[in-house]
Amino acid sequence: MGTPSGHGHTHIRGFMRLGIGGHSLSSENLAKWKDRMEAWVRAPGAAPWNIFLPPDFPETRIVEWRGPGAEAGRGPLSELPEAARRASIRVWTPAIETLLTVAQWPGRGRGRLAQALPYLLEEQLLADPETLAFSHRDTEAGIFVAVTAKERLSAWRAVMEEERLGVTFCPVTLALPWRPRTWSCRFADGQWAIRTGPYSGFGAAGLLTQIPAAFRQALTEAVKAKAAPDSIVLFGGDEALRALIARESGLSVIADARPIGAGETPGFRLGETGGAVSASGLAALRALRPALVALAVVLALGFARTVADWVRLSHEEARVNAEMTSIFTANFPNAPVLDPARQMRQGVAKLAARAGGAGQGFLAILTDASPALAGLAPGALTRLEYRRGEVRCAVRLANFDALTALKHNLMRNGLSVQITHVMSHQGGVQALVTMTRRSP
Repeated sequence: MGTPSGHGHTHIRGFMRLGIGGHSLSSENLAKWKDRMEAWVRAPGAAPWNIFLPPDFPETRIVEWRGPGAEAGRGPLSELPEAARRASIRVWTPAIETLLTVAQWPGRGRGRLAQALPYLLEEQLLADPETLAFSHRDTEAGIFVAVTAKERLSAWRAVMEEERLGVTFCPVTLALPWRPRTWSCRFADGQWAIRTGPYSGFGAAGLLTQIPAAFRQALTEAVKAKAAPDSIVLFGGDEALRALIARESGLSVIADARPIGAGETPGFRLGETGGAVSASGLAALRALRPALVALAVVLALGFARTVADWVRLSHEEARVNAEMTSIFTANFPNAPVLDPARQMRQGVAKLAARAGGAGQGFLAILTDASPALAGLAPGALTRLEYRRGEVRCAVRLANFDALTALKHNLMRNGLSVQITHVMSHQGGVQALVTMTRRSP
C-alpha cells in the first residue's frame, strides 16, 4: 500500500475485508467489563504493560511481553502474568500492517476530517477504504494518519477480548525511541520497522542479508527532500546487523540496548479516530481515579438517600391524608370529601367568621381598634356590637375635634372608618362609629 517515503509510507499486507462487528451483551462480556473496572479502580496511575505481536498473530499466539519493571517473557498469550491482566496494556502491532502517512486537508474546519480521510488518501490505498480503519492525529506539523485493515484489527481485538484484556493498539513502528535528525530501526520476526519521525515510519518484510528495498527508497527520497537523517539508531540488533545497515545505507549506525516501548506513549490508538490521549492527559486521568470513584460513591449514596426519603414521605403523606379525611368526615359528615385539607381550612374559616374570629371578624377588628379606643375617657364608649364583619361603637366625646382625632387614630391602625348619626348634646357630641378592616 504505497511506497515508503520521507513521510513514512509503508506496506499493508493483504487485501482486507470488513471485519469489525458488534458484540452481544453476554455474561462473558459482563465479566470482562467487571474485570476491567476492578483493575481501573485498584491500580490508579500504574504503568502499562507492553505486548508485542508477531507477524502471524493470531494464527500463532506466541507473544512477547514486558512489564513496567524487570518483568519480561515470551510465550502463549494465555500465560500472560496476572499482574498484566489487571493493568492497562499497550499492544504493539506488526509494522507492516499499518500505513503511516500525512494527509493534506484544504479545509479550515476539522469537524469532517474523519469522514474525508478515505478520499484524501485514495491514491495511496490499495484496498477499498470501506475495509480500512483510519486513525489520525492533528498536529502543527500536519495531519498524521494511521491506516490499518479492519479485518486484522478485528482479529487482534477478538483475541484480546477472549483473554479479557483491556488493551490499546499501536503499530510497533512508534514503539521505537526517536530523536530529531535520526531514524530508529529494529529487525524482529522477519520484519523491519523503521521510525522516521514522531508519527511517521514504515515496515517491510526482509532478511538479515540486506536492507529491504523500501528502506533504500525511503533514504533516497529523504536525501532529495533534504530530510535525510544524520545517523540510524539500531535497537535489539547485533554487531553484524549494525555493520550491514551502516554499509548499505552509508550512514553511521548506533546500537542502543534499551528495550523499545518502555517510555513511549502511543501516537495513535488504532481504530479510534482522533489519535491517543497525551501522556499528560493519561497521567491526569489516572491521578483523578480515586476522586472520581469517591464522587461516584457519594452520588450513588445521595441518590439512594433521596429515594429512601421520597418513599418515607410518600407513606407519611398517605397517612396524614387519611387522618385529615377521617377528621373532616367526623366534623362535616354531610360534605363530600374532595380535598380534605382545603375543605377543612374553608370550614374553619366559616365557623370563625360566624363567631367573629376570622380575619375580618370582631376580634381582629377590635385588636386593631383597641389602641385608639383605650385613649378614650371613662364612659365615652357607650355601646359596642359586631354585625357581618363590622364593629359598631357609640361614643360620647367632648367635641368634634375629639371625634375627628378618634377617626384618624383608627384609620392609622389600618381600619376603614365611617362616622354616622352625629349629634350635639349638652357639653359634647355623640356619634356612631363603624369600623371594618381595610382590604390589603
